[in-house]
Amino acid sequence: MRNCRIRLLALDMDGTLLRSDGSVSPRNQAAVAACLERGIVVVLASGRFYPAIVPFLAYWPGQPLWVAACNGALVYAPGQASPFLARTVDLEVAREVVTWASAEGVYVKTFVDDVALVNWETDETRVFRQRFPGRIRVEPDLAAAITNGPAKIILFDDPAAIPALEREVHARWGGRLEVTGSEPELLELTAPGATKGDAVRELAARLGIDRSQVAAIGNERNDLSMITWAGLGATVASANPAVLSVVRRVVAHHNADGVAEFIESFLASA
Repeated sequence: MRNCRIRLLALDMDGTLLRSDGSVSPRNQAAVAACLERGIVVVLASGRFYPAIVPFLAYWPGQPLWVAACNGALVYAPGQASPFLARTVDLEVAREVVTWASAEGVYVKTFVDDVALVNWETDETRVFRQRFPGRIRVEPDLAAAITNGPAKIILFDDPAAIPALEREVHARWGGRLEVTGSEPELLELTAPGATKGDAVRELAARLGIDRSQVAAIGNERNDLSMITWAGLGATVASANPAVLSVVRRVVAHHNADGVAEFIESFLASA
């Protein structure tokens, strides 16, 4: 079989690889399998924490998929439960953020050592607990409960309040945090350099893969760093307008196998 020019493929999950019901379609599953069969490195690059990504590896049993979790803050080699690359938020910065956010009445979730710590109980907390038993704790004094730098901090608020919240975070911690989002009601904070784009770049360098041989696809602001860095970047038709305004290559809706369309196009050109 001929070699494909693309040697590394980075896939966002929610709103891109996954359908709205949280599943991988048969066509998307087959397209990713075709990449793996050709020796293309595949990395699932997600805002999710690692335990929320692992179940999806079962779509390609026994295959060597890489994982970039928490927006690229943690990168895992195939079959490894500990990251080989970890960029965590400075502990004092994290404590400052959660103290300030809690005082502002903002619901906060931090991911520390594969456990989510939150400042109070909400419906979101209860849903998360049902999905990931034992992986979330309510800590009324969240700043004191954080003893290690978190991989990611999420601030939840009304979508209309998020822009002002983002401006305030930039004003207070600009340069000490990466600030992005993947849903209208949340703001995602990671350490400087902890982005999907940086994770993919580091992985490519580790594997000796040139930027021109990297493909990436996503749908949200937290995907832009990897889409724009990759030699071949794309987004789905259902993407955030902020992404659609930047990314030139647009494929089908995430519920209409946009990922498969993207993959099939570059495999066909091999």
